[in-house]
Amino acid sequence: MRWAELHGGPAGSSLRVSGPEPFSLAVRPWSAAALDLAGHTGDLRPDGHLYLALDAAQHGIGSASRGPGVRPAHRLAAGPMSFAVELLAG
Repeated sequence: MRWAELHGGPAGSSLRVSGPEPFSLAVRPWSAAALDLAGHTGDLRPDGHLYLALDAAQHGIGSASRGPGVRPAHRLAAGPMSFAVELLAG
């Protein structure tokens, strides 16, 4: 995506995220650490906060362990990467 708006915080606050290049965004009611520690989705409990995760790119699905691997157009090579986004609170 190139932009997203989140609404409904305290007193009707909002957050707009935008960038010049496409990026991936996830909003979850648990932290990345809680997600890493959970053995099953039922182990996850919201803690009263929302966690915003932004990614510059995503690697495609497929591992070649049971079927085809990731097609070349969807492979993400390891290496340094940077991207910019703008956060605007309202």
